[in-house]
Amino acid sequence: MAKVEWVKVEDGRKGKPSIWQVNGLYALRWSYQGRRYTLSLGHDKLRLAQAVAAKVEADIVAGHFDSSLEAYRPKVAKQDDKPFSQFLATSELWQRFTEWSRSQGATERYLNWRFPPIASNLKRWGGQITDVDSARSFIEYLRTRQSPTTANRNLSFMRSFGRWCVEQGYWQSNHFEKLKPAKVERAPKRDNPFTADEVRRFLQTVRTDPHYFIYHDFCYCLFHLGCRPSELIGLRWGAIDFYRRTITIAESLSRGDDGKTAGYARKRKGTKTGSIRVLPMTESVYSLLTGRFQECQPTSPDELVFTSPTGRAIDDHNFSQRCWRAICAKAGIPYRPPYIARHTALSHIVETTGSLAQAAAVAGHSSLRMVSQTYGHLVSRVQMPEYEK
Repeated sequence: MAKVEWVKVEDGRKGKPSIWQVNGLYALRWSYQGRRYTLSLGHDKLRLAQAVAAKVEADIVAGHFDSSLEAYRPKVAKQDDKPFSQFLATSELWQRFTEWSRSQGATERYLNWRFPPIASNLKRWGGQITDVDSARSFIEYLRTRQSPTTANRNLSFMRSFGRWCVEQGYWQSNHFEKLKPAKVERAPKRDNPFTADEVRRFLQTVRTDPHYFIYHDFCYCLFHLGCRPSELIGLRWGAIDFYRRTITIAESLSRGDDGKTAGYARKRKGTKTGSIRVLPMTESVYSLLTGRFQECQPTSPDELVFTSPTGRAIDDHNFSQRCWRAICAKAGIPYRPPYIARHTALSHIVETTGSLAQAAAVAGHSSLRMVSQTYGHLVSRVQMPEYEK
């Protein structure tokens, strides 16, 4: 990406814009009533820039300031004096929007999650966004490649981009503002827990699968410990007390700030809620982990309990899309993501014990409020009247 260089030419004062050069073209910057303004003039004539700065200052003093900036934009565009936006392709504007978002404090994880996919689709689409029709064409292109929900989310994102283009003086108006989102058909909810029979079928299938059997123990503990996947991915042998038959959950191995899921990119953090919880091992979990310990023969308490076939930390995205999805299909179980294993464990705890407090302790929540909202209906099921004896 070409570097954007802002060079100050003339300092402003209170109520008067400062004059800058942006890659050789003039732009104005100033603040008024707590808001910052930037106006790109699209030419390299200092005299005209000074005249516009003087007009802005005069309007502020007189109380006639036009916050839309329309009164200050050059009205005549000669062949060699085109509006600034015509010098920039949409992809270049998008790159500048990315850099601006970074300067406003957007995290690298957020930037890598939201911005590159749009940039790739702009490149594939191959057009330029110059008006409402071209903006609509790009959104319709997205809808051919994405689900309605994702396309609608990206439309909202492009509206933010359009507002930025207007604020920076690249566009006269937001071409995305009046585009309507597509109607979304609500899909059946898939966050319902696995039944006990589904858990048994899933574990039986993964244990005997020729490709994914190596993940059996990891899946078994997901269903039996109620941990978040990132907590189990980061579980180290030092957190397991075989004498007391307990497991201490105090940390996770989470995705990096850039959103990458690979083992080498993951970062060790505390738990999501910052809690430390000690979970008792059932006889089956104890037996599984002691057998795994004898098989692995770890030389350090910092070694991971569960790893990928290559010995690295598990990539949760690959695990979900390859192993977990394939095993669900093979076992004839409707797909739910691996995180639902935690929901499954907590649901069965409440159904079995009737105790929300026990579920909260396993989940790592200091308050019963969230657990009660999610699982409270399992404690006392409604008894309907029965008249026939």
